[in-house]
Amino acid sequence: MSEPFGFDLPDNSKELTDKEYVNLVNRIRGNFLSYVSVLDSTLTVIISDLFLRDKNDFPLWAKTVFDEDRTASFGTKIVWISRIMKNHQEFKKEIEEKTRIKIQQKLNEIREIRNDFAHNFAQNKKIESENIKNRIIKLYDFEEGMTTPKLFKMEEIMDLINDPWILEQLEKIEALTKKIREN
Repeated sequence: MSEPFGFDLPDNSKELTDKEYVNLVNRIRGNFLSYVSVLDSTLTVIISDLFLRDKNDFPLWAKTVFDEDRTASFGTKIVWISRIMKNHQEFKKEIEEKTRIKIQQKLNEIREIRNDFAHNFAQNKKIESENIKNRIIKLYDFEEGMTTPKLFKMEEIMDLINDPWILEQLEKIEALTKKIREN
């Protein structure tokens, strides 16, 4: 079963037109970014559930934890959840160190791709036939006056979206957080 944002890629034997390729790239990027927003929201729920016992805690939380936009970045939330898992007795007891490290690594891997997908651009005018054939997404990073290409295999991105492991781990952490709060 695939996750809500996953879908089956066209068979590699199917030749894609430039338009089909561009549409596929845009769909994969959009679905991946939507998938990450679910992870981001889940981290927000876990972190806020752990620290906010009632609605009266929110003003202090908003003034001390969130920035001017009242949001914390996905990367910041990954740091926070990693520190919580490492330092909170219940999390340390319930989630073995190897799993805690793997959660942090997987979230950081997803964050890096998310940043590339959100902040880089695809060139849709001159598409290389090799990229279409090999199902490669080529994005360009424009930094300090230089354009650097970045390549992503469509299949690897879809494998990330379709792998339920990280969502299952976050669901377990969310359940553990609720259990801690009830005590």
